[in-house]
Amino acid sequence: MDISTILGTFMSGANRLIRGIKVLGVPRIEDLPYATSPPIQFVYESTAHLVLGNYLWADPPSPLLALRPVRPNTLYFIRNVTLSADVEELDFTTNIVTAPQFYGYMQSDSRAVLFREPLIMVKFMQQFDFRYAFRTQQENDQLFAGFTGQLVQGAGLIGKVAITLKAIIAAQEIVDDGFNRLFFEKYPGGPHE
Repeated sequence: MDISTILGTFMSGANRLIRGIKVLGVPRIEDLPYATSPPIQFVYESTAHLVLGNYLWADPPSPLLALRPVRPNTLYFIRNVTLSADVEELDFTTNIVTAPQFYGYMQSDSRAVLFREPLIMVKFMQQFDFRYAFRTQQENDQLFAGFTGQLVQGAGLIGKVAITLKAIIAAQEIVDDGFNRLFFEKYPGGPHE
């Protein structure tokens, strides 16, 4: 088979799949109703102070800022996550003892983790592509998060009495009832049902 025949067969199959998805009415996140899906940003910061030559994070779960409730039966779609610190990235990475881990979950259920596993911060992550949809059925629910990990005070951190880690979650709050109803009908269940 030549390349044009292989490509033609692939495209024919892909087109059948796309037609099948449209017939089933499966909502695609790429088809978000942007007019009723305002962007939303969740921010979490954690500061570790220098103690005996180490910066140690062992956060109790805390709400992300802005302190905004996550509305029930509204779809939230995370687009990306940024993880950084208030030091140079090279000074951060060369002084890791235990790479900081960022975890998150819903206040209503600490077992319903927002991320399947914590995001491990072996370096800074700028707009890390992390697409995930979630919802809650609880009134006034919130996202909670925390960092765990340890850095040692190496040469590049001399004079730094504290280090602040920051997580920014860029998402969309989808309030379109028609889209949400179709999405929940086609994708029932999940960790936050």
